[in-house]
Amino acid sequence: MSSLVAPSNVAIPAARTAVAQERLWLYNKRWDLTFLVGSAVLGAIPLILLHVFSVPVGAINLLVSGIIGGPHLYSTFGYTLADRSYRKRYGLILLPIAFIPIGVVYLALNNLNMLITVFFFWASVHVLHQIAYINDAYRFKDPRPRSMWNRLIDYGVIFSALYAASAERLVTGGFVVGGGTAPREILLPAFVKGAMWVPTLAIAGFLVMLALYVAKTVREHKEGRLNVPSVAIISMATAMSLAIPQFPNIDIAFQGYNTWHSFQYLALVWYINKLRLERGEIHGPVMRAVSGSKNTWKFYALFLGATVVAFSLTLLLQHGFGWPRDAAYYGVVLGTLLVHYYLDGLNFFSWGRLIGGEPGSGELAAMATGRKAA
Repeated sequence: MSSLVAPSNVAIPAARTAVAQERLWLYNKRWDLTFLVGSAVLGAIPLILLHVFSVPVGAINLLVSGIIGGPHLYSTFGYTLADRSYRKRYGLILLPIAFIPIGVVYLALNNLNMLITVFFFWASVHVLHQIAYINDAYRFKDPRPRSMWNRLIDYGVIFSALYAASAERLVTGGFVVGGGTAPREILLPAFVKGAMWVPTLAIAGFLVMLALYVAKTVREHKEGRLNVPSVAIISMATAMSLAIPQFPNIDIAFQGYNTWHSFQYLALVWYINKLRLERGEIHGPVMRAVSGSKNTWKFYALFLGATVVAFSLTLLLQHGFGWPRDAAYYGVVLGTLLVHYYLDGLNFFSWGRLIGGEPGSGELAAMATGRKAA
């Protein structure tokens, strides 16, 4: 990979170097716009089920979790812990995943509100981190240099919009989630409860980052180096982050965001397994059998089956061992979900390079060295 990087002593007028936008999409324009960007429309499904068809909140949560949330969660383990080279590469860094389920079960039985609070905040970071990863993958495919300041502005917009839109409801106690036997309020430190300076600060921070992002984007367009896929994913994510917290039932509203996130994640895992199969990096027979363009439904069916097993375990804990329903559900689901968050905290820092290539590699480096583009 390093052989594709342009020598540091080669001067390249990056801002004036034209790059075909088609080469900046991960798979191709149609696939990316369908599965990564346009799939945001799926976020309307939980809201329609609630507000149009009056489906109970618990039923909507189970439906979304069963069809898309569960498969997205368990697909993580197929290319991480099930892969020997992955376990070897990360080694002791994977040790915390042995303790996360223990902590989750303890909180599920003793302090469910705390568990829901930890889950919510980690989930929000995880969802936004995935958007940041996709944006980085698009930027990595662009051979023109990108400054750290450029990246920080992108990250600032991605991570500030959701909290700016939800901070007021959060500090005033209007943020109640949980589709189990009783709603659960997000726990906050006493000094921020009712403190209106929190949403004011969050909104001001977002507006500053948005202004910087718009100015940066306009400048890139004028210089002929606009990265259209990057703008598309950030624009869609920002619109979702601003709209979702406005709905009255915050639990179902965020289930809408989760629907988009989960569908998007399944597409990403499918694609990365396709690449790994083509590169001969999948050694297990099960993952080889479900990876690649011809095995899409097998891929989905495998992790749908894992979801059924997990749901069956919650029933066993509830009816066989007498656990409260919420504790059984959250103990199993969040036990694996927080492990999924931890693993992806590692994965999202490396996936961009795996899917998008090393930053600065590709066509521009080939031009600098006089070689044919790789």
